[in-house]
Amino acid sequence: EPADLEISRPSQAILSARMLLAQPARASAPKAACDVCCKLLLALLLPPCVIVVSLFIPGVERQYIRSVETYAVSVPVAKHLLYVIGQVPHAFEYGVVFVAPLWNPLLVHAVDGHQGPGLLLGPNPFKGANSYMLFRVSHESVKKVHYDPKLQRSPDMFVTANASRTPKGYFAPGVLPLLLQQSTDDPAHRAHRDLVVASMPALLEHPPSVPAFRPVPGIAASDLINEVKWHLAFPFPKIVPDTIQDVFAFTFFRHAFGVDLSLSEIRQLKEWTSVNSKILLGFGSFSGGKRSAQLAHIFEDKIGRSEFGTNFLEEAHMRRIDGPGHLRKLIFQFVFAGFGGDGPGGGLALTKALKFIQSSPDEYVPLFKRDPLAFILEVIRMKGGGGSGMNPVVVPETKTYTLKTGAEVTEDAGDFAGTIALHANHDPAVFGGPSADVDYTTAFVPGRENADRLLTFVAEIRDIRKCPNMTGCGAAPRFCLGAFLLPRLLVEVARFYVQGLEGTAPFEPAPPKAAARREEM
Repeated sequence: EPADLEISRPSQAILSARMLLAQPARASAPKAACDVCCKLLLALLLPPCVIVVSLFIPGVERQYIRSVETYAVSVPVAKHLLYVIGQVPHAFEYGVVFVAPLWNPLLVHAVDGHQGPGLLLGPNPFKGANSYMLFRVSHESVKKVHYDPKLQRSPDMFVTANASRTPKGYFAPGVLPLLLQQSTDDPAHRAHRDLVVASMPALLEHPPSVPAFRPVPGIAASDLINEVKWHLAFPFPKIVPDTIQDVFAFTFFRHAFGVDLSLSEIRQLKEWTSVNSKILLGFGSFSGGKRSAQLAHIFEDKIGRSEFGTNFLEEAHMRRIDGPGHLRKLIFQFVFAGFGGDGPGGGLALTKALKFIQSSPDEYVPLFKRDPLAFILEVIRMKGGGGSGMNPVVVPETKTYTLKTGAEVTEDAGDFAGTIALHANHDPAVFGGPSADVDYTTAFVPGRENADRLLTFVAEIRDIRKCPNMTGCGAAPRFCLGAFLLPRLLVEVARFYVQGLEGTAPFEPAPPKAAARREEM
């Protein structure tokens, strides 16, 4: 046994040595797997990075867009992915919404999309990533849809959400159907518009009286300027910065409804738009619906007790229609389409106008002061207003189109389609001057010829002016109720902003906390 022990010691030593030698081999296995993963990740990321970098080379982006639209059409998912990659260089220009095919005019110019049928293939949010929706993008094709006296809208769709399947609370009694859900020839559509127009003189191009501009108590022009500068440098994560939302909401409610919102009410207004925006992403809930109803009641009560609300309800009573229901509908539409919160709406239009001025104050401040309205209309034409167009609309007939890229696309009756007003506003046939020059359409020219033909407000301003009132007429059967109100608001706030740049802006201090609490009670 002693001999066995002596022999066993060397054997144990040899075994221990072998184990030690084996350890580096075992330890290298995770490292090898990590190397493989890193190489695979690099292989996946390198091509998109090369594409993105090359798109900064003049002329490459145009060719890239044309190639994607020509050769990737047969695989929708691939086309959508390549499109998003191609828009990455514009992320700091357009912010969070850079992935939407709505803001870059080159998407249409690169494929001569304003010619022929005037259509652009885009993602279809209603059928999934492996499908397309046809967007009207030329001035002619967009106008044909907008001016159709029998234009059909889906009574169920609230932008991308099916309102009929939304949990209770998001839409109060009387809110549905909204104007954007009603077909143009629907008598209820005209009845609601006519009631609103009769009760709200602020919608007129030249209203009998306009409220004097008042700064938001506690918000200085310098606060607005600092936030615009920051968002110009880093436009994330907000689409519309908070201070811009505050200033626009305050000014909007003051003009439209004749009421001044407290800072607390402005916060509640922003919360309401945030809560309801979740249903557009499919995240509606019963708790969200309950909170939405609570917030809606705050503004229904405030506006209902105002002079405007009293007149509105009296007008509805004279017409023997549901006054409270129509008031709820009006407030909902003005909050989510007129104001918009951190999304499409008047606040987004204001963001674009102020960022444009701030991008080169020495150049743009004098231009703004020379003709404020012409300046604002040109910014809207170039950068877009609050929304993209009319989306969705119902296709009236089955038809096959041949796009300028050679692709053939069939649109079936009952499908959804859309319009993109910003692309129509860059159509060389209307905005390219005598020679229909593409470069001239992308130039900033306040007061340009045909400035009143932009389609941001659904109908051309020159045609809206032909109607006896804002209800609509044969010359402009359907248009945005804020066609004159929104530019007037943007001019007022932009003037305040310019005064801030010059150090002459008025300032109103916030009320003491005790007074603020009494105001909110």
